Amino acid sequence: MSATSVPDLGLPRHKGSVTVRRGGLDDDLDRIHEGDPLWWGKEFLAERVRSMPPDTPHLMFIGELAGEPVADASIIGRPIRARGFAAANVYVLPRARGHGVGRALVQMLAEATQALDLPGFSTSAHEDDQHSVDVARHWGFEVAGHHRESVLDLDALDETVVHASIRRAEESGVRIEAVREDADDAAWQQVYQTLCASWLDAPDSVGSGETMPYSVFRGFLPDSSYVLLAWRDGVPVGITALSDRAKDQALNTFFTGVSASARGLGVATALKASHAWAMRARGQHRIFTQNMDQNAPILAANDRLGFRVVTGFYDLARSMPWT
Repeated sequence: MSATSVPDLGLPRHKGSVTVRRGGLDDDLDRIHEGDPLWWGKEFLAERVRSMPPDTPHLMFIGELAGEPVADASIIGRPIRARGFAAANVYVLPRARGHGVGRALVQMLAEATQALDLPGFSTSAHEDDQHSVDVARHWGFEVAGHHRESVLDLDALDETVVHASIRRAEESGVRIEAVREDADDAAWQQVYQTLCASWLDAPDSVGSGETMPYSVFRGFLPDSSYVLLAWRDGVPVGITALSDRAKDQALNTFFTGVSASARGLGVATALKASHAWAMRARGQHRIFTQNMDQNAPILAANDRLGFRVVTGFYDLARSMPWT
């Protein structure tokens, strides 16, 4: 948990056999998330927390049932989700559901959201967990979107498609370049600004008040090979960035964006094709990606390159006030 000013929510709280207390990275989060398909592991979470600016309001909660930790929730109290909502997560072990633990945790997320003067918070539920989606709706959440998760087998990557995709963009005056290994901070700031220019225009960020902080952006990237830029007339017009997906010994696309002036030229496909080809040469075997159903250009790029849809999840948004 960040050492910053956060709301005093009067914890711990007890109601019958349910207790909600403050949580942290010392808790056994991997055990609480056993079987959770959306969980990327405690170490992944710890890396994200360490990369946050020190003044980020970040709260973690643990839900206990008869003294046993069976659920957790967290919230980043910044308007980084669509509509300026806070980013939140909540999960209850299936065997502990139906006892009020989830409701108690969602109550804490709502109180934190209101204390931080934000209009709402957004969380996720796996598409196979229809029970959680139904319960969330009963509590006043709306299904704000659906993401498809796809995977690209780099060992089966079609070289003809890769080079044709790159060539199409080049014919429009676009070149794809990696970030230099010796890039200084000024160069990285330019990469970051390229991301920010497209971030707020992404379907799952419309209406958000902030972009990803620079420190968080850098925290995703082990080295410069994880980023590619598209250039046209000396100006960066597109970006794609990967991160490690340790739980599957694979890579994950955490952002691809193209400026409005360069759309329709096949830039996104060229970026993703170039990156896939380069990462295969580095010994990687799979790239995962998550995209909203309405993001037709990126979904078309994925289809062209051979991404295969494997699963999906819903965005669940709750507006304030909480009643």
